[in-house]
Amino acid sequence: MGLFGPDKIIVTLDKHQYKPGDVIKGSVGLNLRKPAHARKLTVALLGKVRTTHRDSHGHVQTQDVVVYDFTVPLDGENDYLSEMYPFEIKIQSDILQMHSSSQQLQQLLQAKLGAVGSFLGQMALTGGQGPVRWMVHAHLDIQLKLDVQKTQDIAISST
Repeated sequence: MGLFGPDKIIVTLDKHQYKPGDVIKGSVGLNLRKPAHARKLTVALLGKVRTTHRDSHGHVQTQDVVVYDFTVPLDGENDYLSEMYPFEIKIQSDILQMHSSSQQLQQLLQAKLGAVGSFLGQMALTGGQGPVRWMVHAHLDIQLKLDVQKTQDIAISST
C-alpha cells in the first residue's frame, strides 16, 4: 500500500540475493486508476553510492551518485492502465570489480559531476563513501505529470 492508496506500480522479483553473472527475473505490474499516456516504461539495474563531505561552512553534505545504470525498455509510447511486464536483466560477471576501485569511483564522480565530483571523489577516498547499494528500478515516464516509479533493493555479492 502506497502513501496515498494502493501502489500504482509494483516490482516483483524472483529473489533478492544475486551473484555476478546471475539473471534477475521479475515483472513490473501497473495498477493505475485511469488510463495514462506515457512516453515509455523501463526497468533498470542501478548501483548507487552515498558520498558525504563537509562544505566550506562545516556542514555535512550527503549525496547519492548513480555509479551503474543498465536500463531495459519494456514498452514505448502507449496508453497504460493495468498490465504486467515480465523482464530479465543479466548481471555482468565483473560488476563487483567495476566499482570497487577508489580511483574508478573518483573518475566516475568527476565525469558525472565535474569539479564537484572530483572534490567528492577525493573526500570518498578519505572514508566519506558508503558501499554500492544495488536496486531494480521501474519507471513509467508520463509527460507533464508525476512519473510513476518504484525501487526494489537487492544484494549482489560474490558469496
